[in-house]
Amino acid sequence: MASLVLLSAVPTLPVFALDGGVTADAARIQSEAMGVEAAGGLKAGTGRPLNALIKMRAETGVQRTGAVETPLFKPGQCFDELKTARGAAEVAFSFPEAWTMATGPNLDVRDVKTSDSSFVLAAPLPDKRTFESLKDAWFMEVIFNPLGKYGSYGAVEERKVVSSSLVPLRLPSGGEQAYRRMSLKFAPLTYNMNTVERRALVSATAVGGTVFILVSGSLATRFKAMQPELVAVQDSFRVLAVGGRRTATGNG
Repeated sequence: MASLVLLSAVPTLPVFALDGGVTADAARIQSEAMGVEAAGGLKAGTGRPLNALIKMRAETGVQRTGAVETPLFKPGQCFDELKTARGAAEVAFSFPEAWTMATGPNLDVRDVKTSDSSFVLAAPLPDKRTFESLKDAWFMEVIFNPLGKYGSYGAVEERKVVSSSLVPLRLPSGGEQAYRRMSLKFAPLTYNMNTVERRALVSATAVGGTVFILVSGSLATRFKAMQPELVAVQDSFRVLAVGGRRTATGNG
């Protein structure tokens, strides 16, 4: 099973095992939620409703260096500098101008009316592994982590990789950098514990020992109409090392 350990300054996220098992941290979160429900939907001593306890800011692993004041470079353009395991990387992607960028530490853009969105995840490249050797299951663990964007109300059990491929993209230096392109189908839980079908396109690459993943998606009912725009977001994603340009594919 792939291990998701975020960069040192960010709390480690619990991970559901591929065989259906649950880690100790995930079991603790589930137990706490059950205790809140038994207390009538309120966290003891706080008066906070159950949803307020479970729906917290998603952990994405993203750590901004602070070199860029605002990641909204211009309408429809995101540019920021993020920390990697061995330095920093410039991260950029485009998105529909009607979408808005959320405030806070995460890189998250969305259309609140339609639930279309894109966001960036960051996770360490596993020891002694190259980016090209990472399996689809590793990416699925990171994307559907219980404390991530889609795990706020419970584990995403209905999920499927529709397609997956490695694409070599040209660097400014003339070399190549490998990007993983994926298409996903899944059904996360909502606040009222119903599932809603969604589709997403993924673009990921590794720089400085850190894997950066852009997830762009919509409700399944909107995917056909939104697909050209989501493909454009997926194609626009670029990550380059700060203070030096990679010249070949490899371990990031």
